[in-house]
Formats: sequence, C-alpha cells, structure tokens
Amino acid sequence: MALLLIRHPRPRIDQGHCYGSSDVEVADEVWQASLAALLPSLLQVQQWPQRAAIVTSPLRRCAVLAQALADALRQPLVVEPDLREMDFGAWELRAWDDIAWSEVEAWNQDLLHYAPGGGETLPAVARRMWRAWERLRRHAQAEADGVSDLIVVCHAGSIRMLRACAAWQAGQLQASAPDAAALEAIALLAVQERGEIAYGEVMRLALPQQLPPHP
Repeated sequence: MALLLIRHPRPRIDQGHCYGSSDVEVADEVWQASLAALLPSLLQVQQWPQRAAIVTSPLRRCAVLAQALADALRQPLVVEPDLREMDFGAWELRAWDDIAWSEVEAWNQDLLHYAPGGGETLPAVARRMWRAWERLRRHAQAEADGVSDLIVVCHAGSIRMLRACAAWQAGQLQASAPDAAALEAIALLAVQERGEIAYGEVMRLALPQQLPPHP
C-alpha cells in the first residue's frame, strides 16, 4: 500500500500573500476542474470501487475537493486535523512585501527555532505531522486486506513533512517515536526538498514495512 498525496487546488488568494493555517477558499470552477482532472486516473489506478478512505486536512481548500472525491468514489471521508498547513501567526494573510525583511531574514537565519509571525516552528510542525503520519500508517495497516492506496488531500508543506517522516522512519532499525533531535532532522529534510509541488499534483508515497518494536 501507499499514500496518494494530493495537493489542494489553487486557492482564491493573491499568491503574493502569506497563507498557511488560514482557511482560504477555492473557487467552485477551480476545484471542479481539479476533480475532473483527477477522477479518470484515480478510477484507473485504484480499480474502484474498493474499500478505502479519503483523508483530508480540515482546511477548506483541501476539504472541498476531498468531499467531492469521496462522493464521486463512494468512499468514506476522514478529517485529519494535524494535516493542516504551518501556522505563520501574525504573517497570515499579509502580503509578503508588507512583512519586515528583518523578520523574514531572522527566520532564514534560524529555520529550526524561529517561529515566523509568532506561529509555529518547523519542529513543532514536524511533531504534529508525525502524529498524522502514524495515524495514516495505522489506518492503512488496519484496512490492508482488499484496500487500495489511501488518498490524502493536504498541502505542499504537509506533503514535504510526510515525505520527511517516511524518510526518517525508513532509516530506523526499530519502531520508535522521534525525539527532539529527530524532529529537527525531519524538519530539515522537509525544507531541503526544494522541488515545486503543483496545485492538484498527485505524489505516491510508499508505506514502510512494519519495524520491530522498541525494546
């Protein structure tokens, strides 16, 4: 099994603005076009109908598309709060040009410990994304018999963090939760992934084999 990670459609906000945890909308015609583009490939690859679930971030730019996919594929929808995008605090919904360069530079100089706008630090995001990762893995393993890949609709930052969680876990010899140093390593793995993730893009993330428990 694998996770099919889908980035939400383009939201209804000027791209020169900072938005993370803000609940911005997607125009009806945009998410409907995204749904029409996704369904043929999902129907082919997934060989629906099969018993499965669609998991979504609670933010509307993800949840509206996820609900439409669940309705079209006749599958249950699960809302995973920890999949939401990073909280940028006082930077939220502000134009990037209006944010003091000294604040942006302070974050650039200390990516791990600076909380942009007084919001979340990257290790704090990594901590909750690890919780989401573990729940996604457990859900997939519990439903493994006769179930196709799990569809997850979330955000570019969330996708990078999930991929970083998978990479960190793949390097472990036994199952254990990441400590503070490991969460920082996961956060760095996520920010070092510079590739663009397009709106509506689908990325397949293989689930690692079950590791032996921590002694």
